[in-house]
Amino acid sequence: MKLLTKTGLNFISASIFFFFIGSLGGYYFIRYAVNKMFNNELLETQRHIEQFEGEAISYADVEIDTLKLAIDEVNYAFTDTMIHNTTSSNYEFYRKLSYYKPEGNKAIRYTIIRSTAPSDLMVMKFTLMLTVFPILFFLILYLVNRASTKYSLSVFYDTINKLKDFDVNKDNRLDLMTSDIDEFEQLNDVFNAMDKKIKEDYIRLKEYTGNTSHELQTPLAIINTKLDELIQSDNLTEEQIKTIAVLIETTNRLSKTNQALIFLAKLDNRVFADAVNVDFNKLINIQLENLEPLIDEAKLKVEVQANAELHKKMNVSLAHTLIQNLLKNAIRHNIDNGFIRIMIDAQKIQISNSGLQVNHEPEKMFGRFQKNSQHPQSLGIGLSIVKRICDISDISISYEQKGNEHIFKLGF
Repeated sequence: MKLLTKTGLNFISASIFFFFIGSLGGYYFIRYAVNKMFNNELLETQRHIEQFEGEAISYADVEIDTLKLAIDEVNYAFTDTMIHNTTSSNYEFYRKLSYYKPEGNKAIRYTIIRSTAPSDLMVMKFTLMLTVFPILFFLILYLVNRASTKYSLSVFYDTINKLKDFDVNKDNRLDLMTSDIDEFEQLNDVFNAMDKKIKEDYIRLKEYTGNTSHELQTPLAIINTKLDELIQSDNLTEEQIKTIAVLIETTNRLSKTNQALIFLAKLDNRVFADAVNVDFNKLINIQLENLEPLIDEAKLKVEVQANAELHKKMNVSLAHTLIQNLLKNAIRHNIDNGFIRIMIDAQKIQISNSGLQVNHEPEKMFGRFQKNSQHPQSLGIGLSIVKRICDISDISISYEQKGNEHIFKLGF
């Protein structure tokens, strides 16, 4: 729920509650005041009757009875009653005064009634006025408050939109809107400082990645060169040759691991930002041709089913790495005389291969340094690179195992 909607609902809820309480209180107050006025008028009428007995009164109906009832003092009671009007055939509301006055061993009862129709009409109009005008007042107040809040929050929404479009690879600043609200200005200051700090850290991280790549690759290359020279010496024993071969293999693995980690760091830093329209049908065919020696060596059968052309706007280098790593994974973790099946749809690529069953949980397949015990020579980084490329390229990836078949699905 948006902040503007939330504040509007809170305002409306509070307004309805207080309006209901106020209207109810106002109605009963008016009703009480009108009844008090009628009570005073009925008492005045009673005094007038006692003073001028027999004189007709046009504004009230009077009934005088003598009761065989002994009372000590005057008492009276006010009530509301309904009387049938024979002229209009309707029931009308009346205010009634029952007045008892002692007279010897008897009591005289005065019953005075007066129609409340004129006052009821006045109460109805007044109540209607109390209802309509506050509703108009709250409606105008709500619209003014909503417009004012929306204008004030325009800076906030502009900041959110610019943060969504924020890219650490771009040199431009956030350039946030200024506001006359102190809290928004403080928020903008924090975001501007954060923007500056993030870009400074990003630049330092890029420099560190480049320096690390250079500083590690150079000594590894020197070690490999010296080992190659050493293994070509004539006075080496067989045991020494085996030891040097192990060292060469180890340094090669170390070099590949370093290159893979540097590549992951570049992915995390969004170094590969340039995007073009990539034809994945063509790209898959290119990668299959490049990997044909490995496929032939493993005696694998490759089946490609292209149901549609698939295009995606992304970095072309990452697209090649994505497909290459998935195909290498299918080749490396396959069995002799196995298969690789590739299916291409308009928004999906499915790469499946035969292989031994594994007990990895699907969500852990894409973790770094996750290795199959059947292939200890694997670095365990290839699928992690695949997952990271998918994340930054807005591509979904999933894995499932059906018996001896391993299936990777890419959703575009």
